[in-house]
Amino acid sequence: MDIVFIDETFDLNQTKNYHISIQAGLNGYSFSILDPVRSKYILLRHFAFRGTMTTSLLEDKIVDIQNNDEFLTKEYKSVLFSYQSPKYTLIPGPLFKKDNLRTYFEFNQFLDDLDEIHYNRLKGTDAYNIFVIPAELSGILHRSFGNVIFFNHTTPLVENGLVNYDGKGFQKVAIVNIYCNYADIVVIDGNKLLLCNTFPWKNEEDLVYFILYIYEQLKLNGEETPLVISGEMPRDSDVYEMLRNYIRKTGFERRNTRFNYSYTFNDVDIHWFTNLFNLRLCV
Repeated sequence: MDIVFIDETFDLNQTKNYHISIQAGLNGYSFSILDPVRSKYILLRHFAFRGTMTTSLLEDKIVDIQNNDEFLTKEYKSVLFSYQSPKYTLIPGPLFKKDNLRTYFEFNQFLDDLDEIHYNRLKGTDAYNIFVIPAELSGILHRSFGNVIFFNHTTPLVENGLVNYDGKGFQKVAIVNIYCNYADIVVIDGNKLLLCNTFPWKNEEDLVYFILYIYEQLKLNGEETPLVISGEMPRDSDVYEMLRNYIRKTGFERRNTRFNYSYTFNDVDIHWFTNLFNLRLCV
């Protein structure tokens, strides 16, 4: 479903003073606009992609959106772009050398000839996230906006976990971020990252199995260790009810209180756009 929510304070003639964050993958394209003076998100827009989507079709879709959407043809103070893809690798800081990006990435991922390698330093822990973006997609974004900072969607997922759940009254927390055919699970222990992994899933049983498997392998207590859900899961999902049978403190991600949000966003489940809103934490 395509959506758009706009605060009445948004001024199309003032976009040079706003920050824009964009998130795209094979299931959709979303962007939010932040007014830095008030640290307030004042616009949220989402285009849902239907049917089978390939990288080539995604690039065509994004070109069409960016050429025809009135908000995306404007100039912004800064532009952040997050690519939704399970093709990433985390490397501990002491082992990281920029010259070895390809070697690190190919240790457990396939590098396509048309992939462009990028990396981010994780601010909340001593590690780097190495990931790829299709080179053509990178070019599209640069041609549209000029200077763009690129991320993988797991970067804001990890950063939010490290910032938001340190010192919340429990030692460990598991965060699962769900997309249509894969899910990410992050486990935080205070200010330490214990796990960040991605697994494919085809049905509800797969999803529940992998989450419970992580709880078992890391010896997480289903009565005490919270499970926080973000991404594409409806609040009335059967998976949610199934998980609550095993993990008592299962709930949905809430708004990050470091930002303010337009009241117009009250009509959408914010947990669907957690990574998009938290992208600003990464700079």
